[in-house]
Amino acid sequence: MAARNGTSGGSIIQREKDRPKSRCKKWELRVPIGLDPRTGKYKAKSRRFNGSYTEAKRALREFQDEVEGDRVQGKTGYTFQQYCERYLEIREAKREVAPTTQVRQRWQFKAACRHIGHVKLEQVTPTMLSDMYIAMMRGDTMSGKPSSGSYVNQIHDNITLVFEAAKAEGILIENPCDKATPPKMDTRPKKAVPPDKARAFIDSLDPSNPHELAWLIAATMGLRRGEVCGLSWGDVDFDRRVVSIRHSYDELGNLKGTKTKAGTRLLPLPDITAEGLLTAKGLQAEYFERINESRRKKGKTGPEWHLEQTDETPVITTKYSDRIKPSSLSRWWSLERGNYGLDDFSLHELRHTYLTLLAEKGVHPKVMQELAGHYSSQITMDVYTHVNMDAKREAVAAVSKLF
Repeated sequence: MAARNGTSGGSIIQREKDRPKSRCKKWELRVPIGLDPRTGKYKAKSRRFNGSYTEAKRALREFQDEVEGDRVQGKTGYTFQQYCERYLEIREAKREVAPTTQVRQRWQFKAACRHIGHVKLEQVTPTMLSDMYIAMMRGDTMSGKPSSGSYVNQIHDNITLVFEAAKAEGILIENPCDKATPPKMDTRPKKAVPPDKARAFIDSLDPSNPHELAWLIAATMGLRRGEVCGLSWGDVDFDRRVVSIRHSYDELGNLKGTKTKAGTRLLPLPDITAEGLLTAKGLQAEYFERINESRRKKGKTGPEWHLEQTDETPVITTKYSDRIKPSSLSRWWSLERGNYGLDDFSLHELRHTYLTLLAEKGVHPKVMQELAGHYSSQITMDVYTHVNMDAKREAVAAVSKLF
């Protein structure tokens, strides 16, 4: 028969059932860890122990202290979901983050709240978080599809901020994320389009098509997708053959400053890109005039119906002459990249290809950093070092053939 310790919050179970308690040397120690937020059942941690019953009681107390150390101390009326809302409201009021960051955080909190949203803030444990991460990677998500380790890691980083805010307010004493186990980042390493394939791709592009003009700009100037979308005709100086990168366009329809201070830069305009942009500008002006003429015939003569190409006019537009959003640009690319034999390459990898080609041509890393608009030189050096190592391997392989 199992022997149970009377200490609150734990039990000792006798494993040698054919022996009296005084002679039993094998025990199982159990400590409750609370309610499982998904199943509604109570869970417990267990551990086997060899020794006398008196020693087992001492071991149970130590086990309880260890488990308690994984629990967040404090008491609050907030559930996890309620405090996430409070966290977002405070950051929005203080204008601490960009609107797009808030949207991303809100979606990630929603994903976490699906698992632990109703749990009291102080009852969220490291074990509960680690179980949630595993469940997400197994497909227990809003979409029903497994989440990547990188995405779950982002969720972990953002809910860490939530618990840190609760500590700062004096609501909690410990942050359960500190002892949770998030998955490893599993983002696929970026690839560069091979030089010959990149040249063939660029030569095949028709700048009269707004989609293909966007690919031309991304591949020959290394712009981020938000920078491509944020480009206006006033940013292009055909006489000086330069482009001023001053803006980025986000998912909320905001034309804002570049991602970082280093992102604001003046770039030389390659000949092939200048010719493409000049062609596109003329065609866009003709398209606007056709639209204006059609509207005049329909009696739509007010200024709100008139399209005029100005310095503020977007370079890349929809068929309705609106500025294109970054997600739409990515969607265009996903649908069309197979036409160029680039099914395995993301839109961002056109930018990576540009940087790789610069490194292969021996461009100094500092110049590469300025062209890319990287805030950190480490990002640029990662590309440069990778290319340099490939060159070293080719050199060693060539010499090895002589032996």
